Amino acid sequence: MQKSAFALIVLTSAAVLPLALIATVAPGPTLADEAELAGQDTQFLAKAIISGRGEVELSQIATQKASQPQVKQFAERMVKDHTAVNDKLMNEAQRHKIKTTGTYGTPPLEPNEKAQMTKEQLEGLSGDKLDKAYMQRMIQDHVQAVALFQDEAKNGKDTQLRDLASSTLPALQDHLKQAREIGVQVGVEG
Repeated sequence: MQKSAFALIVLTSAAVLPLALIATVAPGPTLADEAELAGQDTQFLAKAIISGRGEVELSQIATQKASQPQVKQFAERMVKDHTAVNDKLMNEAQRHKIKTTGTYGTPPLEPNEKAQMTKEQLEGLSGDKLDKAYMQRMIQDHVQAVALFQDEAKNGKDTQLRDLASSTLPALQDHLKQAREIGVQVGVEG
């Protein structure tokens, strides 16, 4: 009886061992890896990049066409600040292997059709109308950005993304405050 029990253990071990070796040699992507990549952090990253790129595009128009000096200065700051943050976000996207064409359920990392329409509308404006439309959009965009970054800073799972969101948040809050102040000056409520 002892010999047959021993033989059964040896045979079972011999069958399980090669499977264990195969699993450690060629693991491939697991569902856990995909779930992590498709989680809140990845969605935050995609939304933040898309929003940031859109803000830079609109701000570039305002730097050229704004009639009020404070609007033009604000637009220049937005180009500078958001380009710097966008670079950090893109580095994180590369770290997470997110492609600009979209990955694991994230959208392409480019402004969408609605953002393109907003850009075209802004390009068609000039003078006070452009200043008002631009500042209204900056107020709206920064309200959304502050909420997005606050949520990631509080609930993000990836330490580096959570830290990036936390460290960026004060600048976004300052942008929103300044956008509202300039908005009042040019006749926008928000």
